[in-house]
Amino acid sequence: MSKLLSLIIPTYNMEALLPRCLDSLLVDSALQRLEAIVVNDGSKDGSLAVANRYKERFPDTVTVIDKPNGNYGSTINAALPEAQGKYVKVLDSDDWFNSDALVNFLDALEKIDADFIVTHFTIIHPGGKKEFAKYNLYGKEPYEYGKVYDLGYVLGDGYIRFFMMHSITYRTDLLRKNGYIQTEGISYSDTEWDTYPMFYAKDVVFLNLNLYQYNMDREGQTMDPKVFNRSIAQQEKITSQILAFLEKNGLDNLDSGRQLFLRQYYLNRLRLICKCHLFDIDRKDFNPEHFTELESQYQEVCKRFNLGEIKLYPENKIIRCNAMKYWHKHHKRWPAWFEAFNRSVNSIMKTIYMLLFR
Repeated sequence: MSKLLSLIIPTYNMEALLPRCLDSLLVDSALQRLEAIVVNDGSKDGSLAVANRYKERFPDTVTVIDKPNGNYGSTINAALPEAQGKYVKVLDSDDWFNSDALVNFLDALEKIDADFIVTHFTIIHPGGKKEFAKYNLYGKEPYEYGKVYDLGYVLGDGYIRFFMMHSITYRTDLLRKNGYIQTEGISYSDTEWDTYPMFYAKDVVFLNLNLYQYNMDREGQTMDPKVFNRSIAQQEKITSQILAFLEKNGLDNLDSGRQLFLRQYYLNRLRLICKCHLFDIDRKDFNPEHFTELESQYQEVCKRFNLGEIKLYPENKIIRCNAMKYWHKHHKRWPAWFEAFNRSVNSIMKTIYMLLFR
């Protein structure tokens, strides 16, 4: 039976949370159009048993792949060849969908023919506070919902700097025909899911649906700042992978809008890694020799692909000091007292921003 949408659900030790994820999908009006592929990545708890119980109850909707642990990318690589849906999306097993929005999403997909679909999502922060996330700027929404746009046009208008996995759905054949493979054995490879198709997808449509419910209110969540900063080596590895993809594919054959977007995207990615080293990780963990070598590599990439200059200003936009210039001059991080002051200002300005614009 053909399906409209395949959902890849990577699962590792999510026995307690997987039922919430699957229950959000298995509504009557979605069952015949939806395929939920649960990929058990060598879980040590009862995740596989939970998945198999749902498969028994919903044999035409739920598929289970059981495999040895290979980390996030391996689950995508295992499921993508098996996906039956016209479109494919990833749903982490500690997250869930708004069920009503899912039905509306499937209704919309039946009328759409596009490589790339973008929807809104909710971020559930620690403590349960919710943040509604969509691709707008201070309330402006430049794209008509439901209209198919040339992706090069959208990427070239300077409005969007990046897409997140939670918002993205792809045409399944788009990924297969372009040999999409995600890096295995390491976390944070969803960065590749957000990046590689930008080189070859032709068109995009935005839908006014708050579909994905992104749960950051969980201890050990990979995007928890503490976990993220401890995982800087994995972040560097994924960055090296997407740089290798850039090296292999280049930018010269792409339309001007796509070139502009990808140059900005890669520059922002390099900036993120530098920010982790110079702003975020504990001072005692900062290795000047390693960062010197890493930053030299990044500067070479910037020159070779004309990405621009890596600048590192505080997020608060009040303290106008470039940490990269300080690094080049003094070969060290800012003084401890200045870092503490900067973090305080960042926190205050973020609170004000959230009150005004969210």
